[in-house]
Amino acid sequence: MALTKMDFRPGVSKDDSPLSTEGGWVDTDKIRFRLGKPQTIGGWTRLTSTAFDGKCRGLHAWNALDGMPRIGVGTHTKLYVYSGGGLYDITPVGLLAGNESSGGGTGFGTGTYGSGVYGGAGTAEFRPRTWSLSNWGEYMLAVPRRGPLYEWAGVTAAPAAEVTAAPDEIGSIFVTSERIVVACGATVYGGSTYDPMQVAWCDQEDNTNWTPSATNQAGFYNLSHGGRIVRGIPSRKTNLIWTDAALFSMSYLADPLLVYGFELLGQGCGLIGANAAVEKDGSAFWLSNNGEFYQFTGGAPQPIPCPVRRYVLDNLDYTQAEKIYASINSANSEVWWFYPDSRDGTECSRYVIYNYAEQLWSVGTFNRTAWIDSGVLQYPLSASADGYLYYQESGTNGDGGVITAYAESAPLDLADGEQLLSVMRAVPDVEDMLGGVEISLLARMWPAGSETVHGPYTVLPTTTKVDTRMKARQVALRLDSSSSPSFWRLGALRLDLRETGSKR
Repeated sequence: MALTKMDFRPGVSKDDSPLSTEGGWVDTDKIRFRLGKPQTIGGWTRLTSTAFDGKCRGLHAWNALDGMPRIGVGTHTKLYVYSGGGLYDITPVGLLAGNESSGGGTGFGTGTYGSGVYGGAGTAEFRPRTWSLSNWGEYMLAVPRRGPLYEWAGVTAAPAAEVTAAPDEIGSIFVTSERIVVACGATVYGGSTYDPMQVAWCDQEDNTNWTPSATNQAGFYNLSHGGRIVRGIPSRKTNLIWTDAALFSMSYLADPLLVYGFELLGQGCGLIGANAAVEKDGSAFWLSNNGEFYQFTGGAPQPIPCPVRRYVLDNLDYTQAEKIYASINSANSEVWWFYPDSRDGTECSRYVIYNYAEQLWSVGTFNRTAWIDSGVLQYPLSASADGYLYYQESGTNGDGGVITAYAESAPLDLADGEQLLSVMRAVPDVEDMLGGVEISLLARMWPAGSETVHGPYTVLPTTTKVDTRMKARQVALRLDSSSSPSFWRLGALRLDLRETGSKR
């Protein structure tokens, strides 16, 4: 018996042919890479028994003064708060439902054919409704894109109320470490016209004072480079603001005449959607509308080398790109992007993960429209398209059901495919297994030839070896699991590989 250890390169690569990715992984679902090895993701548990109405495009968690966590939930139809085990409708009086999906956009080449005025800028909102949510002390601030600023004062029986002194129309908001509310895109000060490139901010610790004067810190500034501000995020030592064409910093100057200073950090790296960027400890990660994944750690934005980029972008439903939702999963050093795949419909159905500690990528399917990291909450929190909140990375089952996961390797061969090979047996090495794993061998005589599946062969914690007895020119390995509970982490699996002595 000539056993060969299968030491696969970590991470998924889908943008080359499978044969040119020999020694690596070409596909996954519900799999992450930790310390170079594939393992199943954590389970999930439903937090709410009552479904919310609409598709969630905004989540925010914070603690009230009594230490109890609260969760803001913004959907295309409603605004909710989760508090004390209950989900409460706090939709502002008079707020109508927004768009569930995109009808296009207002730029050249977007929108439905014939919509808008020829040669002129559109005024209608074609994009799906997204929310920007933040806490203001123990209160919550909320803005539905191109809507007013609302404040919820902590009473579950009372709806959020408009902050009438704020700009009438705002693209999105964030709150700085100086306790200043920043509006990204706002009604022009002293007028009634919405300016998608204007940044406006209130006086320090007073979200009802947006009128600049020599005695307060309210102000406004117009950015260059782009057609609209897409989103702003507070970060360490500065704030980051993306337009559809560039990235800017917004830094506090403590100068009452200027208040904030703005610097162009990069061009051609604009944000693809309002929720497609996320920040962690001074580093920002985002998907640009130029099709690149970017990281900013200071200096200039840098594209992240991505071996699944073409796979994601070729299948992304660009008309629904505003639904893309990014989040940190800090316990696993990951950034997740949930996105609508044109093969599945118009809703977020798939994800791509970047492990920023190990610089590894993986892909898969998941019905999630929003996600926030743990911290305030013990676990990450997500929202599903069917209207429920879930704790993620919680347990080893999918809300009591099975977790279906798989990892598939690139094919391997002997002597660059010159010799046929046989696989006589597999010696599994799977750590911390719950439920079981099935191993399949995917055999081909030629790269473009038909595939023959040998197996699946069931592997349990007590399984010492699996007899296979198959012959091919190239063979790939696939591991599947579908159980409750479910967990496995691949170790040093070995195959009994032999040359057959034949070249046909």
